[in-house]
Amino acid sequence: MSNALNDVIVISLDVRIWSGRKKLRPEDLTTSGRLPPKDLVSLGSKKIFDPKALKPFAEVKRKAETRCQVIGVRFARAFAIPKAAAKSVVEELNDLAETFKQVRETFLATYDEEIRRWKNQHPGYERLIEAELLPKALVGSKFAFGYEVFAINAVHGDDELAALMEEGGAGNLTLGLAGALYQEVASESREFVRQSLVGRHEVTQKFMRPVRAIREKLAGLSFLDPGIAPLVASIDEVLAAVPRKGKISGPSLAALRGVVTLLTDPAKMREHGKMMLDGSSQGLLGDHGPIPEEAVGAEEDALGTVGQAVQPPAPAAKPVPAPRVSAFW
Repeated sequence: MSNALNDVIVISLDVRIWSGRKKLRPEDLTTSGRLPPKDLVSLGSKKIFDPKALKPFAEVKRKAETRCQVIGVRFARAFAIPKAAAKSVVEELNDLAETFKQVRETFLATYDEEIRRWKNQHPGYERLIEAELLPKALVGSKFAFGYEVFAINAVHGDDELAALMEEGGAGNLTLGLAGALYQEVASESREFVRQSLVGRHEVTQKFMRPVRAIREKLAGLSFLDPGIAPLVASIDEVLAAVPRKGKISGPSLAALRGVVTLLTDPAKMREHGKMMLDGSSQGLLGDHGPIPEEAVGAEEDALGTVGQAVQPPAPAAKPVPAPRVSAFW
């Protein structure tokens, strides 16, 4: 299992955004003889800059985190992703770094005007706002978008250290990453069920996007646990039986509901993969087609695992060379 870590790289994002807030002081509450408006103070802080002007930075940060999260799993304060997907992820992060830079330049170009507008929007509280405003250059230094890329390597050449690490459980990292993967897939699936599946008798093709995204995430990290590949094969079996055009309902929706329900439970995912590997289960679809809709209860019900054998997924893509590391600007 430790060899599986050779197929993983770790991306650590470092995205810093100025908050535009300062600690609220007692004297701030008596500046004008009345309580400041809610859009100016909240939760013990005062907003010395319009939060709306900072939203583009948060959006770029969210996109970077989402890109890593979709393909990988959280690892400490970073993301472990398949090495085979590293090149495309790093290219997207570089694009987001450039977008962040452009947003920063636009922000600084309008900084003084935004300050005037924010003060004009809150007459009587100008001193509260300007008392702790920072110079433009200093504010600019508080924004940064960067990342670092690491490889996870085993310790070689020191048998004593290796033995101590094994004794302390260092060899369980792969199992930990697999567990994190199952947990994240379950969390994403439960949210998907809550938002898109509960009470639906038919869905559009848009319904398939998150299911396929979860499938890709599992497939990309299938080397972390032998049970993931047969789980992906079972998902593929169900997806292949769903119409590619038009609305999805009846038995097809029932089969989809069943596979998504399976994905909401880490223990059941592990159990399904294990049963597929040892031959005690053959898939999610039986000889008579998709699971009947009446056999699938509410979204929290478990799905039985009986049916027809499936083919294993295609081999993983060849790992790409280690990507370059983006520098801060």
